Amino acid sequence: RFNQQGNAAATYLFEKAVALEPEFARAHAGLSFTHFQNAFLHYSADAKAEMILARSHAEQGLERDSLDPFVNFNMGRSYWLEGELDQSLSWLERATELSPSYAQGLYSRAWADTISGRAARGHESINKAVSLSPMDPLLYAMLGTRAFAFAINGQYPDAAKWADKAAHSPGAHVLIQMIAVLAHRLNGDSAKSEKWAASVHRKNSQLGLADFFQAFPFEDPATRKKFSEALKNSGFKD
Repeated sequence: RFNQQGNAAATYLFEKAVALEPEFARAHAGLSFTHFQNAFLHYSADAKAEMILARSHAEQGLERDSLDPFVNFNMGRSYWLEGELDQSLSWLERATELSPSYAQGLYSRAWADTISGRAARGHESINKAVSLSPMDPLLYAMLGTRAFAFAINGQYPDAAKWADKAAHSPGAHVLIQMIAVLAHRLNGDSAKSEKWAASVHRKNSQLGLADFFQAFPFEDPATRKKFSEALKNSGFKD
């Protein structure tokens, strides 16, 4: 379950697996995944320590099985946390080269491409990921990335539609709701934007623009400006 309690339970079980079998690559990759969640969603007060652990466990998984797509996937995601998107993309591409039908790998490639300004390529990968795994546990993130791609291209009605679907999907976290905030604001629907903003503030009143752009480090200045203004107009501060 993609919440703090579920993430803590998963961490405990992956740690127990590593203790029982230190050479189990996927258990190390699982720990990388949970420490990524701790940093990305601010479950821990020490995000830097969680970032280090996410990278360390991904590296340990890689040492044990360099051909496991899930291991490579987590290695790529560990670079997201520091905004090193080119480094991230090389590992995510490797994950999908090892397993061309790996939906979460395709989604992650799409995310990195979209954040880096290659929305068309990202959109293509997202469509493939969703078709391969329409009930994926990370579906909310796939649909959120699709919404980003439409928003970057100025297709605001489509961005708003898919952002809504993402935010209503099982497991969607508060940062996904921020995508819905900006998508509806860009689409000119202030009522829906404010409704999602209120939900975000109820869940985490401290979230601001810095948190959003730390999670989604868009490289294109025009995109950052457009999204920043949309969020500011919905009550989020620097």
